[in-house]
Amino acid sequence: MLKILTAFALTVAVTLQAGLVDAVSIVVNDQPITLYEIYKTEHKLGLSKKKAVEHLIREKLKKEEMKRLGVQVDDFDVNNEIEKIAQQNGIDSLKLRSVIEQRGMRWSDYKNEVKQRLLQEKLYKQILSTKIQPPSEATLKEYYKLHIGEFSIPEAVQVVQYSSADRKALMEQMQNPMAQVPGVSQQAQTIPADKLNRQLLFLLTQTPKGHFTQVIPVNGQYVAFFVQDFINPHPIPFEKVKNQVYAKWMEEKRKEAIKSHFDKLRASAEVKVLRAP
Repeated sequence: MLKILTAFALTVAVTLQAGLVDAVSIVVNDQPITLYEIYKTEHKLGLSKKKAVEHLIREKLKKEEMKRLGVQVDDFDVNNEIEKIAQQNGIDSLKLRSVIEQRGMRWSDYKNEVKQRLLQEKLYKQILSTKIQPPSEATLKEYYKLHIGEFSIPEAVQVVQYSSADRKALMEQMQNPMAQVPGVSQQAQTIPADKLNRQLLFLLTQTPKGHFTQVIPVNGQYVAFFVQDFINPHPIPFEKVKNQVYAKWMEEKRKEAIKSHFDKLRASAEVKVLRAP
């Protein structure tokens, strides 16, 4: 009898714990956020609990905006985007699927990631359609002067190169640079600019010192560079980088406009805390 009672007590405890994990913690304009969502976001993105909550609140507001503005993406859009991604990597979609699955990611999860990115791009495009006016030549020249370091070519770049066959492991390493993540190798090096192809040189010079580049696939590996320093940079004449200046100015204004838009939504959102996360 004692064993039966003990087993029953353990079953109840586990059930209650599972219920607590799935319990609603916060409600954002009638959209629930569970304790499990918060926990999962903390660990997946390497965020503090407070930042994970704020991230999830913003995601709920994005979904509301997509619904309000009628933003939709169908399977045709997703498959088209996957074909483009495959072509950019010199393979077909079947080979891309094989590569993704070999690296431990389910194809359905990958397709969902692509779909969410397309939804966000469409949403941002609608939000920005009336918010940004094209800059004048004078505005671009002023921006160029204020950000001259971003439009310069160094003689060499000091980096730490991180590589892994496992994208998740590499992302974990990038979130904790001082850690030793299994399966991730790192190599400090100073690379002469004339030894870099144009795409990689542009990627490195557009990454601020003390930051990581985006993750890029290279010969079956995932690679990211932590930029330490630029050696002896030389400014490029404005006329030669005018298009880059324009793109950089537009990207900055887009980010400002999107942040402002969602800051206003966040300020007016009804956020109820039912259980402290």
